[in-house]
Amino acid sequence: MNERKIWIFMRNFDLFTHSLLALACGVALAGCGTDDAAATSLAADDAVVDNDLGALDAADATGGDASADDTAVDDATGEDAASDAVYSDAPFEIASHTALPQLIYGGIDVLHKPHIVTVTFSGDPYADQFEKFAAQLQDTQWWAAWSISYCSSTGKCIGKGDTDKVRLGVTAAKSYTDSTVLGGASTIQQFIKNQLDAATLPAPVTDTVYVIYFPQGTQITLASGGQTAKSCQTFGGYHHSMKYGSGQIAYAILPECKNAGNGMSQLEGVIFSSSHEISEAATDPYFTQSAQGEMPGGFNINTQDLNAIPWDLALGGGEVADLCPFLPYGGFGYAEENGYKLTRVWSNLAAKANHNPCVPADPGPYFNVAPEKNKGTHVKIELGQSATIALHAFSDMPVKPWSVTAVDVDSFQGGGTPLTFDFDGQASATVNNGDVINMTITRDNFAQPASPYGPIAMLISTSADGQSTNYWPIWCYTQKELTGQ
Repeated sequence: MNERKIWIFMRNFDLFTHSLLALACGVALAGCGTDDAAATSLAADDAVVDNDLGALDAADATGGDASADDTAVDDATGEDAASDAVYSDAPFEIASHTALPQLIYGGIDVLHKPHIVTVTFSGDPYADQFEKFAAQLQDTQWWAAWSISYCSSTGKCIGKGDTDKVRLGVTAAKSYTDSTVLGGASTIQQFIKNQLDAATLPAPVTDTVYVIYFPQGTQITLASGGQTAKSCQTFGGYHHSMKYGSGQIAYAILPECKNAGNGMSQLEGVIFSSSHEISEAATDPYFTQSAQGEMPGGFNINTQDLNAIPWDLALGGGEVADLCPFLPYGGFGYAEENGYKLTRVWSNLAAKANHNPCVPADPGPYFNVAPEKNKGTHVKIELGQSATIALHAFSDMPVKPWSVTAVDVDSFQGGGTPLTFDFDGQASATVNNGDVINMTITRDNFAQPASPYGPIAMLISTSADGQSTNYWPIWCYTQKELTGQ
């Protein structure tokens, strides 16, 4: 694997960045990127780098057109007929469109009955609240909404587990390190091992995840591929795994960042981050190790699916909570339950049934515009050139016409704006279920994208009353960005 920017390396570790709204897409932090194998496979076929990618349809097992009666479930997702019980067909006919992506199962396992161990250091003023939060979490509607979507190859899904709590009798050090590379320096992993060996932390049982809260003032540096990320500057939390004894244990790291952002208090922000990391530790707990880094083995976006890759590139990672972030132009925000603000989580079942994939969803219709499969979800546009793609509007129930605009994701990272857009010569369009509109994307000769893989266009659908916003990413690249040559 070639060395890249930290945010691409970190895609495997979900460096969640709720606390830095200026980077709300997570692109600069959370690892929005595909891996080298995916990029190589794209470049291998000349048909891939042509705007007309229809020849790939036959080989694409996960993408496709979706409609109201599309209830078949791909075996690769680990789902079963549970979707029929959760979402039934409505009499309203959802217009045909490119399917929302499915997270696929990597084969290592999920936490079927998570045993959440809340770990705090001596003197943590929030210890009571963190322990109370964990004790209630698996009994919430929030937990039920997403957990049913994720099952291992045996068909056993994530259910309810239990909790434990530990208040360490020591204060946290001023700094810790962690690493994504096999054999990399990790004082965090050594700390966890020492506490387990001393029986200060309870020994791991099946499905244990240690959720460790580090007080304000402690800095954590996470290294990967020669790059580093720092807590409360580059990330607000991450989850990982480590070898211990004959197996692996999962853990989540939650720095108590002072500036939560998004109008949240410090406590609200840390708990929001915790819900993010716990949901992803449950669905993607363990990583395979190598000298280049570690690869997830649970549920992740399929980076071999050309129609799914833009979601990974745009949203800072391919795990269940990465795909439902706060976005600077609106988006899914957060769910509220028991007085907590919780991340929304991607539901494979909801996505398959053409409903809002980020659950628990607000009441009301889900509406969006989807670019044509293979011809619009990823588009080769050389510098100074344009491409026109068709967008298909759909909703899961009757809804008033909504507006469609587009932005260049780079504009929210403090960078340039490599892409400009128009809808039949206008800056926006108004659509309803079943409409098909054309959008032209122009690649600026001068502005360069933040990503070495090319810029991302984000389609934004906003309800007539302005209260609901949904999105769909489009990956735009040049031949050089695709191949690296």
